[in-house]
Amino acid sequence: MIYLRQKNARLSNNYRIIAETFMEQDNLDKALQYFEKSKNYAGAYQDLDMLLDMAFIHFEKDDFSASQALFEDILTLHPYEARAYFGLGIVYEETDALQEAIQAFEKAIEYDPHYQQAYFFLAGVYQSLDDFRNSEHYYKSAMKLDPTDLWTLINLGSLYEEHDLNTKAERLFKKAFKLQPNHPTVTFNLGVVYGKLDQFEKSKKYYMASLEQDPFNPYTYLNLAVLHKNVEAYDQAFFWLSQGIENIPEEGFLHYNRSCVALMMGNKKQAILDVKTACQLNPFFKEELKKDEDLAPIRNYLIK
Repeated sequence: MIYLRQKNARLSNNYRIIAETFMEQDNLDKALQYFEKSKNYAGAYQDLDMLLDMAFIHFEKDDFSASQALFEDILTLHPYEARAYFGLGIVYEETDALQEAIQAFEKAIEYDPHYQQAYFFLAGVYQSLDDFRNSEHYYKSAMKLDPTDLWTLINLGSLYEEHDLNTKAERLFKKAFKLQPNHPTVTFNLGVVYGKLDQFEKSKKYYMASLEQDPFNPYTYLNLAVLHKNVEAYDQAFFWLSQGIENIPEEGFLHYNRSCVALMMGNKKQAILDVKTACQLNPFFKEELKKDEDLAPIRNYLIK
């Protein structure tokens, strides 16, 4: 019996090593397969870290029910395991069970007050619920634990920008920029906040930087167009929407907005072509067209 237990333990360890190799290669299916083999040979002596790896793999594979079940099994064996509560939290968040997600993240923090990611994700849930006070509180808590975490700086800055606290947002985005000046989200957000602060040249500068870093973000082209449209530089607005359409032709809102700009430039033919394309790409724009006063001059050509 002792020999059998030793053999099983050896096999369990070998399978786990193979699984971890597949994890390093991002081959999640194979990793899970060998973790399962390891788990089966381990018997009553289940390894906590391996079980957590398995549960997170199920999550990454979008098998949320399997992930949740395994996190719950872990908590049966280890009722104070903060990582398992964090795992439950992200499963609940992903499945829109937001109150349950809040409770799970709070439990993770209760059992590990230094769990930076738990604070960060809890802040994100409150942000999605439009609870500014709690969202700010938990982002700040996450930032105290890791002042150089890029996404905490970005998300807290975005929270401030959403609530028109633009000077605060600028300060955080600038910190993020010092950490990663070539990150397209950072430069994009600086473009947004400088646009809201009526600093045209700075806004354009950072949008242009963001485009160099990621030429396939349609919102950068849209925002550059809006930036120029607001100063009545309609030819430049049209140019940037055209650039966006060239790179991402399937984005209906680029065609729709170019239709509005074309009409402002007196190009009715182009406006009709663009809004037709927008409606073909996304039926949502058919309803928008009915109430959009900017496109009233061509509405009768399009609504039958």
